[in-house]
Amino acid sequence: MGDGSAVFHVALLPDCAVYRGHFPGHPVCPGVCQVEMARQCAGRLAGHPLLIRRIASCRFLTVATPEACPELDLAVTLQPAGEGTWTVTARLSDSGHTYMELKGEMGV
Repeated sequence: MGDGSAVFHVALLPDCAVYRGHFPGHPVCPGVCQVEMARQCAGRLAGHPLLIRRIASCRFLTVATPEACPELDLAVTLQPAGEGTWTVTARLSDSGHTYMELKGEMGV
């Protein structure tokens, strides 16, 4: 059972297809993509893929765009919460802003 914390360095790629629809000419990183980054990084920390079981809170504090913030840090902490379940906290930020804060449970 993996637990602990890590900081993952993530890049918002301006040529990614998701920005063609969100929004053409004014790309914004969708909240669902930020949550998915947290899920994938939590899985790497746990040592295997995780599924989102519950989101207790998720706040999008600042708009994340590939032009303004092409590289971000995603701090993830896992705490065991039972058989195959972890309490997860995640914070997407750079040196000047926090873009997302998430608290919830993930599991196998």
